[in-house]
Amino acid sequence: MDLLPLLFGLVVGFLTSYTDIRTGFIFDNHVSVFLPLIERVFGLEEDGEPLPLSKWLEKIPVPAVEFGIIYYAYVGLKEGSLLVAVSGVAGFLVGLLLGLFLFYVGAWASGDAVVLAAFSALLPLPPDSARVVPPYYFGLPLYPVTILLNSIISVFPFILLYSIGIALVRGYWNELKDIFVRNSLKVFELSLWIFAGAWLWAEFCRITGLRLNGLVSWLVVLLLIMVLGKFRKAGDALGILTLAYSTYLSVSTIVPFLKLLAVLYLFKVLVAVVGFLRRKVLIEEVRVEDLREWDILGEVIYEEDGLIGRDRTEVTERLKKALISGDVSILRPSYGKIIASPTAEGLTKEQIEELKRLVENGKLENRFLRKKSMPFAPAIFIGFLISYFFGDMFWWLELKIMGL
Repeated sequence: MDLLPLLFGLVVGFLTSYTDIRTGFIFDNHVSVFLPLIERVFGLEEDGEPLPLSKWLEKIPVPAVEFGIIYYAYVGLKEGSLLVAVSGVAGFLVGLLLGLFLFYVGAWASGDAVVLAAFSALLPLPPDSARVVPPYYFGLPLYPVTILLNSIISVFPFILLYSIGIALVRGYWNELKDIFVRNSLKVFELSLWIFAGAWLWAEFCRITGLRLNGLVSWLVVLLLIMVLGKFRKAGDALGILTLAYSTYLSVSTIVPFLKLLAVLYLFKVLVAVVGFLRRKVLIEEVRVEDLREWDILGEVIYEEDGLIGRDRTEVTERLKKALISGDVSILRPSYGKIIASPTAEGLTKEQIEELKRLVENGKLENRFLRKKSMPFAPAIFIGFLISYFFGDMFWWLELKIMGL
């Protein structure tokens, strides 16, 4: 019976991966039968251009979300565990929130969020087949985090090679340099702070004989890292002194620090690659004549006080400014009347006609940012399979860093 979530996951994975690669679309009925009904009741269904798929393939119903919720409810009631009984619903919500966050920051499309939510309902808790289970889930239905991390880690080498190839072919030498060089000093500083915080806390517990549970220790170390980062120069100095002294006590101490530095550097490269893809590969500037229904804009076109304006500020940049300033209103700027914007539904025929009218009347320059889709459903499917058969790759890397 434990194989049933895997079987449903295989069906969802093959269907969504195929349609995503072939057309760039993911059909809601391939992950749930209830979600399309909700769309039909509230009139959210939209007729668009025909896709190069057989109609019978588009209409295949796969109740994966519903099965996950019912399956874990049955298992939980049978075992007398309320946590397991609600884990299907909880996992679905956790996956959906993670997916919507990534959609909101422009990392992927809304269909990818639905796919992650479906896999999360099928695998809200670590299965018995998973060999590497991280301790920081504390028995809660947070395994969707593992599915997401595995999805990212598994495709990282391919994304990196793809980005390097694009940069070389198009001559993006500065961007290629930024991927590997920019913010490297900050990575080294962060490694010093993490190492110093963890080492100092471990030594304090060893000397005093203090024993706290894992969660409290993690929080204390996190607090120490934040303090070291707050007082940056002092944190750097203390980090260097801690590293030097611990290495003096035992030369082998330098090994976990170098492993930590390597993993953080790879994470920096990953973030840089994603940013490069988002700016140079997954977005293009086109004329209004090239816009099609369902295309997703990479900017906001709006009308305010009788004037037409456009905003090309990235959500990630807006989020960064909001965090620095503490002003959350930056996340939701006031535009007045929005004519067209980056939405999950994409452009409608009416919006395209309105943009054409504005261009013809000379109120808007004939150049628009259009996002290009990149099939991510196959990566999520791979992440699901790794999570089922292997476990958490991120925690496995953590163990390797610690030399375990």
